Amino acid sequence: MAHILVYLQRTPGGLHPASAVALCRARDIASDRGASLTSVCPGDAGAVDKGLATAASRFGADVLVFGGPKGLLALFEQLNPVHVLVPWTDEGLQAATDLPSGPAVPRWLNTRQPAWGGADSVTAVVAGTLPWHAYSEPLEAEYQADVDDATLPDWLAEVRQKEENPSFGIGDGPIRWVGTATPDDRTTAALARLGAEPAPSPAEAVADQGTVLWISSEPVPEALANRPPGLRLVVLPDEGATSLDPSWRSADWVLPGPAATALAAIADSPWAPSRG
Repeated sequence: MAHILVYLQRTPGGLHPASAVALCRARDIASDRGASLTSVCPGDAGAVDKGLATAASRFGADVLVFGGPKGLLALFEQLNPVHVLVPWTDEGLQAATDLPSGPAVPRWLNTRQPAWGGADSVTAVVAGTLPWHAYSEPLEAEYQADVDDATLPDWLAEVRQKEENPSFGIGDGPIRWVGTATPDDRTTAALARLGAEPAPSPAEAVADQGTVLWISSEPVPEALANRPPGLRLVVLPDEGATSLDPSWRSADWVLPGPAATALAAIADSPWAPSRG
Protein backbone atom coordinates (compact mmCIF):
# COMPACT_ATOMS: atom_id res chain seq x y z
CA MET A 1 0.00 0.00 0.00
CA ALA A 2 1.16 3.55 -0.77
CA HIS A 3 1.72 5.91 2.16
CA ILE A 4 1.42 9.66 2.75
CA LEU A 5 3.07 11.38 5.73
CA VAL A 6 1.95 14.65 7.34
CA TYR A 7 3.96 16.48 10.00
CA LEU A 8 1.86 17.88 12.85
CA GLN A 9 3.08 21.07 14.52
CA ARG A 10 1.85 21.87 18.01
CA THR A 11 0.71 25.34 19.05
CA PRO A 12 -0.88 26.50 22.35
CA GLY A 13 -4.17 26.74 20.43
CA GLY A 14 -3.90 23.17 19.20
CA LEU A 15 -2.81 21.88 15.82
CA HIS A 16 -1.12 24.42 13.54
CA PRO A 17 -3.61 25.38 10.77
CA ALA A 18 -1.13 24.46 8.01
CA SER A 19 -0.94 20.93 9.44
CA ALA A 20 -4.75 20.82 9.62
CA VAL A 21 -5.32 21.73 5.97
CA ALA A 22 -2.38 19.53 4.93
CA LEU A 23 -4.17 16.61 6.59
CA CYS A 24 -7.39 17.46 4.75
CA ARG A 25 -5.62 17.60 1.39
CA ALA A 26 -3.66 14.44 2.14
CA ARG A 27 -6.90 12.68 3.12
CA ASP A 28 -8.43 13.48 -0.26
CA ILE A 29 -5.34 12.23 -2.12
CA ALA A 30 -5.15 9.09 0.01
CA SER A 31 -8.83 8.30 -0.53
CA ASP A 32 -8.53 8.79 -4.29
CA ARG A 33 -5.46 6.56 -4.57
CA GLY A 34 -6.09 3.96 -1.88
CA ALA A 35 -3.16 5.17 0.21
CA SER A 36 -2.66 5.17 3.97
CA LEU A 37 -2.28 8.53 5.75
CA THR A 38 0.13 8.64 8.71
CA SER A 39 0.63 11.76 10.82
CA VAL A 40 3.65 12.36 13.03
CA CYS A 41 4.18 14.82 15.88
CA PRO A 42 7.37 15.14 17.95
CA GLY A 43 7.45 14.22 21.60
CA ASP A 44 5.24 12.86 24.35
CA ALA A 45 3.34 15.66 26.09
CA GLY A 46 1.12 13.37 28.14
CA ALA A 47 -2.51 14.43 28.48
CA VAL A 48 -2.06 17.25 25.97
CA ASP A 49 -1.53 14.63 23.26
CA LYS A 50 -5.22 13.76 23.44
CA GLY A 51 -6.04 17.05 21.75
CA LEU A 52 -3.61 16.34 18.94
CA ALA A 53 -5.07 12.85 18.51
CA THR A 54 -8.55 14.37 18.27
CA ALA A 55 -7.41 16.86 15.64
CA ALA A 56 -5.45 14.27 13.62
CA SER A 57 -8.48 11.99 13.54
CA ARG A 58 -10.89 14.80 12.75
CA PHE A 59 -8.94 15.94 9.71
CA GLY A 60 -8.39 12.50 8.23
CA ALA A 61 -5.31 10.70 9.56
CA ASP A 62 -5.37 6.89 9.66
CA VAL A 63 -2.42 6.68 12.06
CA LEU A 64 -0.84 9.09 14.54
CA VAL A 65 2.74 8.59 15.73
CA PHE A 66 4.43 10.61 18.45
CA GLY A 67 8.08 10.49 17.49
CA GLY A 68 11.58 11.15 18.68
CA PRO A 69 14.10 13.72 17.42
CA LYS A 70 14.10 12.19 13.91
CA GLY A 71 10.52 10.94 13.94
CA LEU A 72 9.60 12.13 10.44
CA LEU A 73 12.80 10.76 8.91
CA ALA A 74 12.39 7.42 10.73
CA LEU A 75 8.86 7.00 9.34
CA PHE A 76 10.04 8.06 5.89
CA GLU A 77 12.67 5.33 5.89
CA GLN A 78 10.15 2.80 7.20
CA LEU A 79 7.22 3.60 4.90
CA ASN A 80 8.86 5.11 1.77
CA PRO A 81 5.91 7.51 1.29
CA VAL A 82 4.82 8.90 -2.06
CA HIS A 83 4.16 12.32 -0.49
CA VAL A 84 5.23 14.17 2.65
CA LEU A 85 3.42 17.33 3.73
CA VAL A 86 4.76 19.73 6.36
CA PRO A 87 3.68 23.24 7.38
CA TRP A 88 5.61 26.10 5.74
CA THR A 89 7.04 27.20 9.07
CA ASP A 90 10.53 27.18 10.50
CA GLU A 91 9.67 24.03 12.46
CA GLY A 92 8.08 22.24 9.52
CA LEU A 93 10.95 23.04 7.18
CA GLN A 94 13.49 21.94 9.79
CA ALA A 95 11.69 18.61 10.19
CA ALA A 96 11.89 18.04 6.43
CA THR A 97 15.56 19.03 6.10
CA ASP A 98 16.97 15.49 6.15
CA LEU A 99 14.38 13.86 3.88
CA PRO A 100 16.09 12.38 0.80
CA SER A 101 13.13 13.28 -1.42
CA GLY A 102 13.39 17.00 -0.57
CA PRO A 103 13.74 19.90 -0.65
CA ALA A 104 10.25 20.93 0.36
CA VAL A 105 8.26 22.80 -2.29
CA PRO A 106 6.20 25.64 -0.74
CA ARG A 107 2.55 25.63 -1.83
CA TRP A 108 -0.28 27.98 -0.94
CA LEU A 109 -3.23 25.68 -0.27
CA ASN A 110 -6.16 28.05 -0.76
CA THR A 111 -8.73 25.62 -2.17
CA ARG A 112 -9.65 21.97 -1.72
CA GLN A 113 -8.59 21.25 -5.30
CA PRO A 114 -5.47 23.37 -5.91
CA ALA A 115 -4.29 24.07 -9.43
CA TRP A 116 -0.87 22.63 -8.60
CA GLY A 117 -2.37 19.15 -8.35
CA GLY A 118 -1.96 16.39 -5.78
CA ALA A 119 1.24 17.03 -3.85
CA ASP A 120 5.00 17.14 -4.34
CA SER A 121 7.45 14.60 -2.97
CA VAL A 122 7.75 17.02 -0.05
CA THR A 123 5.20 19.84 0.12
CA ALA A 124 5.45 22.76 2.55
CA VAL A 125 1.89 23.99 3.06
CA VAL A 126 0.68 27.54 3.65
CA ALA A 127 -2.84 27.50 5.11
CA GLY A 128 -4.92 29.58 2.73
CA THR A 129 -8.25 27.98 3.60
CA LEU A 130 -10.05 26.53 6.60
CA PRO A 131 -10.10 22.75 7.24
CA TRP A 132 -12.92 20.98 5.43
CA HIS A 133 -13.00 17.49 6.97
CA ALA A 134 -14.58 16.62 10.31
CA TYR A 135 -14.39 12.87 10.96
CA SER A 136 -15.58 11.50 14.29
CA GLU A 137 -13.70 8.18 14.51
CA PRO A 138 -11.32 8.00 17.50
CA LEU A 139 -7.62 7.52 16.87
CA GLU A 140 -5.18 5.71 19.15
CA ALA A 141 -1.67 7.08 18.94
CA GLU A 142 1.54 5.09 18.59
CA TYR A 143 4.86 6.08 20.17
CA GLN A 144 8.40 5.65 18.85
CA ALA A 145 10.97 4.22 21.26
CA ASP A 146 12.90 7.51 21.51
CA VAL A 147 9.83 9.74 21.89
CA ASP A 148 11.07 11.12 25.22
CA ASP A 149 14.22 12.44 23.54
CA ALA A 150 12.33 14.86 21.32
CA THR A 151 12.62 18.58 22.04
CA LEU A 152 9.27 20.05 23.09
CA PRO A 153 8.34 23.75 23.03
CA ASP A 154 8.71 25.60 26.33
CA TRP A 155 5.05 26.60 26.49
CA LEU A 156 3.96 22.95 26.82
CA ALA A 157 5.04 22.93 30.47
CA GLU A 158 2.50 25.67 31.23
CA VAL A 159 -0.22 23.91 29.24
CA ARG A 160 0.37 20.69 31.20
CA GLN A 161 0.20 22.58 34.49
CA LYS A 162 -3.20 23.98 33.48
CA GLU A 163 -4.32 20.52 32.31
CA GLU A 164 -5.57 21.98 29.07
CA ASN A 165 -6.22 19.83 26.05
CA PRO A 166 -6.09 22.01 22.92
CA SER A 167 -7.44 20.67 19.65
CA PHE A 168 -7.95 23.48 17.10
CA GLY A 169 -9.39 26.95 16.75
CA ILE A 170 -8.88 30.53 15.66
CA GLY A 171 -7.70 31.37 19.17
CA ASP A 172 -9.08 32.21 22.60
CA GLY A 173 -8.94 35.78 23.81
CA PRO A 174 -9.30 39.12 22.01
CA ILE A 175 -9.09 39.63 18.26
CA ARG A 176 -7.16 42.69 17.08
CA TRP A 177 -6.48 43.91 13.58
CA VAL A 178 -3.76 46.11 12.15
CA GLY A 179 -2.86 47.05 8.59
CA THR A 180 -1.18 49.53 6.29
CA ALA A 181 -4.36 51.17 4.99
CA THR A 182 -7.89 51.95 6.14
CA PRO A 183 -10.21 48.98 5.39
CA ASP A 184 -13.15 49.45 3.05
CA ASP A 185 -16.72 49.42 4.36
CA ARG A 186 -17.29 45.70 3.73
CA THR A 187 -14.09 44.76 5.53
CA THR A 188 -14.92 47.09 8.42
CA ALA A 189 -18.34 45.44 8.78
CA ALA A 190 -16.77 41.95 8.65
CA LEU A 191 -14.25 42.93 11.33
CA ALA A 192 -17.06 44.19 13.55
CA ARG A 193 -19.01 40.98 13.07
CA LEU A 194 -15.99 38.97 14.16
CA GLY A 195 -15.51 41.20 17.19
CA ALA A 196 -12.11 42.47 16.05
CA GLU A 197 -10.78 45.70 17.53
CA PRO A 198 -8.24 47.97 15.81
CA ALA A 199 -4.70 48.28 17.16
CA PRO A 200 -2.65 51.46 16.66
CA SER A 201 0.45 49.54 15.58
CA PRO A 202 1.73 45.97 15.14
CA ALA A 203 3.56 46.13 18.47
CA GLU A 204 0.36 47.25 20.25
CA ALA A 205 -1.57 44.39 18.63
CA VAL A 206 0.59 41.83 20.42
CA ALA A 207 -0.90 39.99 23.41
CA ASP A 208 -0.20 36.75 25.24
CA GLN A 209 -3.16 35.07 23.56
CA GLY A 210 -5.95 35.68 21.09
CA THR A 211 -5.71 36.48 17.39
CA VAL A 212 -4.18 39.31 15.42
CA LEU A 213 -5.19 40.05 11.82
CA TRP A 214 -2.52 41.59 9.57
CA ILE A 215 -4.50 43.20 6.73
CA SER A 216 -1.82 44.02 4.21
CA SER A 217 0.25 42.62 1.37
CA GLU A 218 3.37 44.03 3.05
CA PRO A 219 5.68 41.57 4.86
CA VAL A 220 4.63 40.58 8.36
CA PRO A 221 6.19 43.05 10.84
CA GLU A 222 8.82 41.69 13.18
CA ALA A 223 6.65 42.42 16.22
CA LEU A 224 4.00 40.02 14.87
CA ALA A 225 6.43 37.44 13.51
CA ASN A 226 8.07 37.17 16.95
CA ARG A 227 4.81 37.24 18.91
CA PRO A 228 4.10 35.07 22.00
CA PRO A 229 3.28 31.46 21.07
CA GLY A 230 -0.33 31.73 22.26
CA LEU A 231 -1.20 34.49 19.77
CA ARG A 232 -2.62 33.37 16.42
CA LEU A 233 -1.66 35.36 13.32
CA VAL A 234 -3.96 35.58 10.30
CA VAL A 235 -2.53 37.37 7.24
CA LEU A 236 -5.00 38.92 4.80
CA PRO A 237 -3.03 40.14 1.76
CA ASP A 238 -4.69 42.06 -1.03
CA GLU A 239 -6.42 40.33 -3.91
CA GLY A 240 -3.40 40.63 -6.17
CA ALA A 241 -1.08 38.60 -3.96
CA THR A 242 -0.12 35.45 -5.87
CA SER A 243 3.39 34.62 -4.65
CA LEU A 244 4.55 33.53 -1.20
CA ASP A 245 6.24 36.12 0.98
CA PRO A 246 9.00 34.63 3.18
CA SER A 247 7.53 36.37 6.25
CA TRP A 248 4.40 34.24 5.92
CA ARG A 249 6.30 31.37 7.53
CA SER A 250 5.43 33.04 10.83
CA ALA A 251 1.66 33.04 10.15
CA ASP A 252 -1.03 30.54 11.06
CA TRP A 253 -3.25 31.39 8.09
CA VAL A 254 -2.70 33.41 4.91
CA LEU A 255 -6.17 33.82 3.45
CA PRO A 256 -6.37 35.04 -0.17
CA GLY A 257 -8.93 37.21 -1.91
CA PRO A 258 -10.97 40.11 -0.51
CA ALA A 259 -10.45 40.50 3.24
CA ALA A 260 -14.19 40.85 3.82
CA THR A 261 -14.85 37.46 2.20
CA ALA A 262 -12.12 35.72 4.21
CA LEU A 263 -13.34 37.25 7.47
CA ALA A 264 -16.91 36.19 6.72
CA ALA A 265 -15.69 32.62 6.13
CA ILE A 266 -14.01 32.64 9.54
CA ALA A 267 -17.12 34.02 11.26
CA ASP A 268 -19.30 31.32 9.67
CA SER A 269 -16.91 28.45 10.38
CA PRO A 270 -16.83 25.98 13.30
CA TRP A 271 -13.41 27.43 14.20
CA ALA A 272 -14.68 30.93 14.98
CA PRO A 273 -14.22 32.15 18.57
CA SER A 274 -17.27 32.15 20.79
CA ARG A 275 -18.51 35.70 21.30
CA GLY A 276 -20.67 35.78 24.41
